[in-house]
Order: sequence, then structure tokens, then C-alpha cells
Amino acid sequence: MKIFALAFCFLLLGLLSGPQLERSPLFALEQVTVAYVGPGSYYLPLAIAMQQGFFQEQNLDVKLILMKTEVANMALLTGDIDFSLRGTSTILAAVKGLPLRVVFIGTMKPTLALVVRPEVNSVKDLKGKVVSVAGIGGGQYAITRLILKQHGLDPDKDVVFKVVGSGARLPALLTKSIDGGLLDYGEAYRAKKSGFKILLNAADYDYYSPVWALGVNLKKLREQPDQVKRFLKASVKGLKYTRENRDVAIKTLMSWLKMDREMAEGIYQFSINSFTKHGTVDEAALRLLVEQNLAEVGVGIEKVSQVVDFTLLHQVLNEAR
Repeated sequence: MKIFALAFCFLLLGLLSGPQLERSPLFALEQVTVAYVGPGSYYLPLAIAMQQGFFQEQNLDVKLILMKTEVANMALLTGDIDFSLRGTSTILAAVKGLPLRVVFIGTMKPTLALVVRPEVNSVKDLKGKVVSVAGIGGGQYAITRLILKQHGLDPDKDVVFKVVGSGARLPALLTKSIDGGLLDYGEAYRAKKSGFKILLNAADYDYYSPVWALGVNLKKLREQPDQVKRFLKASVKGLKYTRENRDVAIKTLMSWLKMDREMAEGIYQFSINSFTKHGTVDEAALRLLVEQNLAEVGVGIEKVSQVVDFTLLHQVLNEAR
């Protein structure tokens, strides 16, 4: 009887191996909750990591939760969520002394394109025109001003800024209440299909923007480093897969953002160079990134370690060699 029971146990383990093991209630995945701003091309490697099962390989069940910035930061502080995908707001919170750190940076460039009305043929043609911004301040406002300056316009005198929220910029173009503005890649390609022009890719300009980064509470870093490392492993694998599997990435964009192949191909081409290679950034670029994002609120720091900690990410990358 004992031999029979032992054999049955081995048989059960064999039947539950592989995919069956992962789905079995005896081996439930560890659920992690992650705050994000909603589907966007900047999260493409993350979406791929989820669809390809990279998080499941790390025994993680990722639940994305749509949250406003202030709510996400508070939830991250209290431990009501495990991670946040907001880069700039995590950096700003850490600078203010809150116990948060960025442990991974997925994007280094803004995933925005300058879209204009059909009669506008160059940035210089925006002189005297109305240009949309997300707000008077912040990263989008800063990169808009930088682009205008580099094309010979004075942003304080030559254009009129109008605050228009995400999702409302295409309607604003259609109603002629704005003449141009920076739009998310998905919104930009929808505008193109409506007859508007994409003049340029903001990622081609010398401005750093951690649109997708991983924010973590210091308590979690101390008490659950293994969980953080497993999340990082899946994220790094998603970055690598995005670069090496163009067709799968395009199909993921199509399903993730509900768009046709032509639009997804254009967005992939626009966004691929915005992603970091391994989630890390060299010291010089990291300092510039932090300083540019803090300049908008008039804050400075002495050490980037006040806001960014790549310790666990470096361990993950070293273990993968």
C-alpha cells in the first residue's frame, strides 16, 4: 500500500509538471498589483512579457490597476500596491523624502510625436499658432518648448499654449481649436489617418523622459527583494524580446492598443529606440534624466541614489550572464 501511495504521488507530480503545475491550485501564482496610467506604446515590452508568460515563469500573476498619480504614490507608500510604472512621479516623490525608489527604467525618451494641421509644413510655421500641452509645466511642456527653440521659435512669444488633456487633442485638431501639439504615438497615428501631419518624433530630441519605470517602496526592497528581482527578470526579458521579435511586437501592439497593422508598424518603428536595453542607464545619462525632470519643479539633488537604486537589477543582469 505504501509503495502504491508513493507511486501515485510521483504520478501526480508528473501530471502537474509544466503548464499544468502553473495552473494547479496547489501551486498558485503570487499575485502582484501594479499601478499604471493605461495602455500605451511605452508599455509594449511589459505587455509582451505578460502575453508571452514571462511573469508566470517567475511565479508572478501581474494585475495592472489604472490609478491617478497621487493615488498611486500613496498606495505604493502604504503597501496597498506592490509596484508603480510611473517614472517621473516616483522620482519627484523620492526627492521630497518619501521612501520610494526607481529600480528599473524602461524608456529614456518621450513617446510623443508632433502632429499639426494640414496647412502647417514645418515647426516654424507654428509661429502665431495655438499649440497644445498637457499642462503649463511637466515633461510634455518642457519638450514642446525645447523643440520650438531648436527650430528658431521663442516659446514665450511666438506661440500660444493651450492646455488639452490626453484623448482630447485629436478632437481639438478636428475642431481647429489647436494647430498642433505633441500626441502619444497611438493618438498621433489616428490623427494621421484623419488627414493631419506627423512632423517629427520627440524621441529624436535631447530630452530624457522615464515614461515607463518601476517604482518600489523601500520596505519592499528590504523585505521582499526576491519578488522584486523576479519582476525585474520578466521585465528585462520583455525588453529583449521586443527588440528581437518585431512581428510579435507589432501583433502585441495591435491587440494591446486595438489598432490595425499599418498603424502598429509605424508606432513600433517610432518607439523601438525609446526603450532602454536592459532597464539600466549609465550614470551621466541618469543624472541628466533626473535633473531635467526635477528642473520643472525647481528641485535639485546631490546624489541620484536618492531616487534611483539599480542594485537588484544589476544582480539580475549579472546572474543572467
